[in-house]
Amino acid sequence: MSRKLRPLLYAVLVAAAASCATSSTLVQRWSDPAYVGHKGDKMMIVALAKDERNQHTWEDAFSAALSSVKIQPIKGSTVLPHSSAADEATMKEAIRNSGANLVAVSRLVDVEKEQVYVPGSTYYTPAPSYYGMYGYYYNSYGMVNTPGYYQENKVYKLETNVYNVQNEKLVWSGLTETVNPETAQDAANSVIQVVIGDMIDSKVIAK
Repeated sequence: MSRKLRPLLYAVLVAAAASCATSSTLVQRWSDPAYVGHKGDKMMIVALAKDERNQHTWEDAFSAALSSVKIQPIKGSTVLPHSSAADEATMKEAIRNSGANLVAVSRLVDVEKEQVYVPGSTYYTPAPSYYGMYGYYYNSYGMVNTPGYYQENKVYKLETNVYNVQNEKLVWSGLTETVNPETAQDAANSVIQVVIGDMIDSKVIAK
């Protein structure tokens, strides 16, 4: 490969890696210190999404994560009325009949765009061995600079609230931010790991 092309390839790879990386951060959280979960609890997952496909993606990812920590998941779409016009009494009855101890309700709060500056970098590239002794001496390490650039990020803000079915009180709440998810599945996997991790730390979920 031409030495002149190496800096260009490096810059492309760096930009590609940055655009593909997905990270979620818990930016706000609250938990009821008086509530302590138990092993074998049942949690209903409710995704407030207009897109049915995204709803099922979220339910499936959340269910898999809960099962891995020995919490029995109940997908809201399988037991709750499909009509948004269902009254409160009907919803409460469906939740209680499911046997759930907890209900996790998640919704997309906002999608923001932000511009961030990715600074350039400097690295050294060794000269090929065939330069010989004098060529190696004068060309042993060439300094290569890659320019900085601006990148537009999409930040997805998602809120998850967990309620105690018995008294209908909030026991945990968190707001997450996810940067540049490639797909709904990608976003769900990233957010859920952060959310469940904090629920375990807060003892809302017993591990």
